[in-house]
Amino acid sequence: MNRKVHVFIVSDATGFTAEMVISAVLLQFTEVEPVFKKFPYTKTKEQIMTVLNLAKTVGGIVTYSLVAPDLRRWIRLELRNLGLLGIDILGPHLDRLGKVWNVTPTFIPGRRRRVSEQSILLAEAIDFTLRHDDGQGMDTIHDADLVMFGVSRTSKTPTSLYLSCNYTLKVANVPIIEGMRPPDQVFTLQMQKIGLTIDPERLAFIRARRMKYVHVSEYLDVTYIQKELEYSHRIFQQIPGIQIIDVTNSSIEEVASRVIELRQERGGR
Repeated sequence: MNRKVHVFIVSDATGFTAEMVISAVLLQFTEVEPVFKKFPYTKTKEQIMTVLNLAKTVGGIVTYSLVAPDLRRWIRLELRNLGLLGIDILGPHLDRLGKVWNVTPTFIPGRRRRVSEQSILLAEAIDFTLRHDDGQGMDTIHDADLVMFGVSRTSKTPTSLYLSCNYTLKVANVPIIEGMRPPDQVFTLQMQKIGLTIDPERLAFIRARRMKYVHVSEYLDVTYIQKELEYSHRIFQQIPGIQIIDVTNSSIEEVASRVIELRQERGGR
């Protein structure tokens, strides 16, 4: 049985480089099963200390990509105090090349071309959203920026993708099916959560239009749809902090804008 190792990746930029390097290293240890947790744009001691405490609780290792010399010195000391293994991705190379060339690095985080960085973030967001569509990927749903809930045909998937493509958000969506309780982990999620609801007659119309060549009477029946929606609201009541959006007369763009408004009210989380 492989040994599970928790790997905490701390970066003052996207963390993409650090993740690629540590992944390549750990691939050489076939008896190790790494569990990655990435913390991008981490630039303060308080933020880093939170990660170190998390790593301490599970005996994890910390790999970090930080250019600021004072932060690198500080994290080395804290890792030693906590008895944690730390791997400095950039520090040794910055120091050595600076001595070889007798020059001082800029020590400015994220000097990668901005367009490249944004492209990476966009690709990561879209990939995550596709892998967490319609209840998939429940084992990593805690890595989402946002989780959407709703019955069938409330535009969960297109809205999720719109948010990923336009706001670089990692979105998971979970279907609410009448009589079936969602997985336990959705009731303890800490990120933004959105519940989509809709007028029963409007939903019946949408379902009929999208299934014009398939006859599923119960799926299209307004009375049954009303039961579905009532059940979904009972589930919503059990999810702490969920924000409800009525999508009856709204386009995907309008729903996405409302999601972002609610997100800003939460302080961008």
